[in-house]
Amino acid sequence: MGDDNLSLLQRRAIPWLLWTIWKNRNIILYADTQITLITQLQQANEEARLWHELNDAKQSIELHSGAAFITQDYSGNVLHHAREALTFSPNRLTAKLQCLEWALRSMKDLAYQDIVIGSDSHDLIDAVMQPLKWPRFRILLQKIKSLCATFSSVAFETESIGSNKIVREIAKSVLRDGRFQSYLALGGPAWLHHLINREATLVSS
Repeated sequence: MGDDNLSLLQRRAIPWLLWTIWKNRNIILYADTQITLITQLQQANEEARLWHELNDAKQSIELHSGAAFITQDYSGNVLHHAREALTFSPNRLTAKLQCLEWALRSMKDLAYQDIVIGSDSHDLIDAVMQPLKWPRFRILLQKIKSLCATFSSVAFETESIGSNKIVREIAKSVLRDGRFQSYLALGGPAWLHHLINREATLVSS
Protein backbone atom coordinates (compact mmCIF):
# COMPACT_ATOMS: atom_id res chain seq x y z
CA MET A 1 0.00 0.00 0.00
CA GLY A 2 1.48 3.34 -1.04
CA ASP A 3 1.55 6.47 1.10
CA ASP A 4 -1.05 8.04 -1.20
CA ASN A 5 -3.62 5.55 0.06
CA LEU A 6 -3.10 6.52 3.70
CA SER A 7 -4.96 9.34 5.39
CA LEU A 8 -3.03 12.14 7.09
CA LEU A 9 -3.93 10.71 10.50
CA GLN A 10 -2.67 7.27 9.49
CA ARG A 11 0.62 8.65 8.17
CA ARG A 12 1.11 10.68 11.32
CA ALA A 13 0.46 7.60 13.46
CA ILE A 14 3.23 5.47 11.88
CA PRO A 15 5.95 6.38 14.46
CA TRP A 16 3.53 5.65 17.30
CA LEU A 17 2.48 2.38 15.67
CA LEU A 18 6.11 1.25 15.46
CA TRP A 19 6.64 2.22 19.09
CA THR A 20 3.48 0.33 20.11
CA ILE A 21 4.68 -2.78 18.25
CA TRP A 22 8.03 -2.54 20.04
CA LYS A 23 6.34 -2.20 23.42
CA ASN A 24 4.06 -5.16 22.64
CA ARG A 25 7.11 -7.24 21.71
CA ASN A 26 8.63 -6.53 25.12
CA ILE A 27 5.35 -7.40 26.83
CA ILE A 28 5.30 -10.75 25.03
CA LEU A 29 8.92 -11.48 25.96
CA TYR A 30 8.89 -10.39 29.57
CA ALA A 31 5.26 -10.52 30.71
CA ASP A 32 4.05 -13.45 28.63
CA THR A 33 1.03 -11.52 27.40
CA GLN A 34 0.19 -9.23 24.51
CA ILE A 35 -2.09 -6.43 23.36
CA THR A 36 -4.47 -7.15 20.50
CA LEU A 37 -3.67 -5.64 17.12
CA ILE A 38 -6.85 -3.55 17.15
CA THR A 39 -5.92 -2.10 20.55
CA GLN A 40 -2.41 -1.33 19.32
CA LEU A 41 -3.81 0.55 16.34
CA GLN A 42 -6.26 2.48 18.50
CA GLN A 43 -3.55 3.46 20.99
CA ALA A 44 -1.16 4.56 18.25
CA ASN A 45 -3.81 6.67 16.51
CA GLU A 46 -4.96 8.28 19.75
CA GLU A 47 -1.43 9.12 20.93
CA ALA A 48 -0.54 10.55 17.52
CA ARG A 49 -3.71 12.64 17.43
CA LEU A 50 -3.11 14.10 20.89
CA TRP A 51 0.55 14.84 20.20
CA HIS A 52 -0.19 16.67 16.95
CA GLU A 53 -3.11 18.61 18.42
CA LEU A 54 -0.92 19.91 21.24
CA ASN A 55 2.05 20.71 19.01
CA ASP A 56 -0.01 22.25 16.21
CA ALA A 57 -1.61 24.57 18.77
CA LYS A 58 1.81 25.47 20.19
CA GLN A 59 3.21 26.12 16.72
CA SER A 60 0.23 28.29 15.85
CA ILE A 61 0.91 30.44 18.91
CA GLU A 62 4.65 30.66 18.21
CA LEU A 63 4.04 31.78 14.63
CA HIS A 64 1.85 34.72 15.60
CA SER A 65 2.12 38.07 17.31
CA GLY A 66 -0.81 39.82 18.92
CA ALA A 67 -1.60 43.31 17.65
CA ALA A 68 -4.22 45.82 18.71
CA PHE A 69 -5.14 49.48 18.60
CA ILE A 70 -7.82 51.77 19.95
CA THR A 71 -8.87 55.17 18.65
CA GLN A 72 -9.92 57.88 21.08
CA ASP A 73 -11.15 61.43 20.76
CA TYR A 74 -9.61 64.32 22.69
CA SER A 75 -11.88 63.58 25.66
CA GLY A 76 -10.55 60.04 25.96
CA ASN A 77 -13.71 58.38 24.64
CA VAL A 78 -12.96 55.18 22.72
CA LEU A 79 -14.24 55.34 19.14
CA HIS A 80 -12.97 52.04 17.74
CA HIS A 81 -10.83 49.13 18.81
CA ALA A 82 -9.30 46.34 16.76
CA ARG A 83 -7.33 43.15 17.20
CA GLU A 84 -5.16 41.19 14.78
CA ALA A 85 -2.97 38.09 14.79
CA LEU A 86 0.12 38.89 12.77
CA THR A 87 2.17 36.16 11.13
CA PHE A 88 5.66 35.22 12.28
CA SER A 89 8.16 38.05 12.67
CA PRO A 90 11.92 37.47 13.03
CA ASN A 91 12.20 40.05 15.83
CA ARG A 92 10.11 42.29 18.07
CA LEU A 93 10.63 45.51 16.14
CA THR A 94 9.48 43.91 12.89
CA ALA A 95 6.31 42.79 14.66
CA LYS A 96 5.78 46.31 16.02
CA LEU A 97 6.28 47.88 12.59
CA GLN A 98 3.85 45.39 11.07
CA CYS A 99 1.36 46.31 13.76
CA LEU A 100 1.79 50.01 12.98
CA GLU A 101 1.35 49.39 9.27
CA TRP A 102 -1.84 47.43 9.95
CA ALA A 103 -3.15 50.13 12.29
CA LEU A 104 -2.48 52.89 9.75
CA ARG A 105 -4.23 50.94 7.00
CA SER A 106 -7.20 50.38 9.29
CA MET A 107 -7.43 54.05 10.21
CA LYS A 108 -7.21 54.95 6.55
CA ASP A 109 -10.14 52.61 5.86
CA LEU A 110 -12.04 54.32 8.68
CA ALA A 111 -11.50 57.65 6.90
CA TYR A 112 -9.55 59.31 9.70
CA GLN A 113 -7.65 62.38 8.51
CA ASP A 114 -5.81 63.84 11.50
CA ILE A 115 -4.28 61.25 13.79
CA VAL A 116 -1.83 61.03 16.67
CA ILE A 117 -0.18 57.64 17.14
CA GLY A 118 0.82 56.82 20.71
CA SER A 119 3.09 53.88 21.53
CA ASP A 120 5.08 52.74 24.53
CA SER A 121 7.80 51.36 22.23
CA HIS A 122 10.71 53.80 22.08
CA ASP A 123 12.39 51.79 19.30
CA LEU A 124 9.26 51.94 17.17
CA ILE A 125 8.90 55.71 17.49
CA ASP A 126 12.61 56.24 16.87
CA ALA A 127 12.56 54.03 13.76
CA VAL A 128 9.60 55.93 12.30
CA MET A 129 11.02 59.35 13.12
CA GLN A 130 14.61 58.56 12.09
CA PRO A 131 14.39 55.77 9.49
CA LEU A 132 17.97 56.25 8.27
CA LYS A 133 19.19 54.90 11.60
CA TRP A 134 17.29 51.67 10.95
CA PRO A 135 18.31 50.52 7.44
CA ARG A 136 17.47 46.91 8.23
CA PHE A 137 13.78 47.84 8.36
CA ARG A 138 13.70 50.21 5.38
CA ILE A 139 11.04 48.30 3.43
CA LEU A 140 8.54 48.37 6.28
CA LEU A 141 9.44 51.95 7.14
CA GLN A 142 8.88 52.99 3.53
CA LYS A 143 5.41 51.41 3.60
CA ILE A 144 4.63 53.27 6.80
CA LYS A 145 5.88 56.55 5.33
CA SER A 146 3.67 56.08 2.27
CA LEU A 147 0.66 55.37 4.46
CA CYS A 148 1.32 58.43 6.60
CA ALA A 149 1.28 60.56 3.44
CA THR A 150 -2.36 59.60 2.85
CA PHE A 151 -3.51 61.45 6.01
CA SER A 152 -3.92 65.19 6.45
CA SER A 153 -1.64 65.06 9.50
CA VAL A 154 0.12 62.34 11.46
CA ALA A 155 2.03 62.76 14.71
CA PHE A 156 3.81 60.19 16.85
CA GLU A 157 4.05 60.26 20.63
CA THR A 158 5.79 58.05 23.16
CA GLU A 159 3.49 56.85 25.92
CA SER A 160 4.19 55.09 29.19
CA ILE A 161 3.34 51.41 29.51
CA GLY A 162 0.86 52.33 32.22
CA SER A 163 -1.11 54.59 29.90
CA ASN A 164 -1.23 51.91 27.22
CA LYS A 165 -2.83 49.14 29.29
CA ILE A 166 -5.99 48.80 27.21
CA VAL A 167 -4.18 48.13 23.95
CA ARG A 168 -1.71 45.81 25.67
CA GLU A 169 -4.51 43.72 27.16
CA ILE A 170 -6.28 43.40 23.82
CA ALA A 171 -3.04 42.41 22.07
CA LYS A 172 -2.14 39.88 24.78
CA SER A 173 -5.54 38.22 24.40
CA VAL A 174 -4.59 37.03 20.90
CA LEU A 175 -2.04 34.52 22.17
CA ARG A 176 -3.23 34.14 25.75
CA ASP A 177 -6.81 33.25 24.81
CA GLY A 178 -6.20 31.95 21.29
CA ARG A 179 -8.17 34.79 19.70
CA PHE A 180 -6.64 34.58 16.24
CA GLN A 181 -9.66 35.98 14.40
CA SER A 182 -9.17 39.64 13.57
CA TYR A 183 -11.93 42.15 14.13
CA LEU A 184 -12.74 45.86 14.25
CA ALA A 185 -15.52 47.20 16.44
CA LEU A 186 -17.08 50.42 17.66
CA GLY A 187 -16.25 51.54 21.18
CA GLY A 188 -14.12 49.52 23.55
CA PRO A 189 -14.31 45.85 24.54
CA ALA A 190 -16.78 45.20 27.36
CA TRP A 191 -14.24 43.20 29.37
CA LEU A 192 -12.00 46.29 29.62
CA HIS A 193 -14.64 48.91 30.43
CA HIS A 194 -13.15 49.51 33.88
CA LEU A 195 -9.81 50.54 32.32
CA ILE A 196 -11.48 52.59 29.61
CA ASN A 197 -13.61 54.51 32.09
CA ARG A 198 -10.60 55.17 34.30
CA GLU A 199 -8.53 56.50 31.39
CA ALA A 200 -11.39 58.70 30.20
CA THR A 201 -11.71 60.13 33.71
CA LEU A 202 -7.99 60.93 33.83
CA VAL A 203 -8.10 62.64 30.43
CA SER A 204 -11.11 64.79 31.29
CA SER A 205 -9.85 65.76 34.76
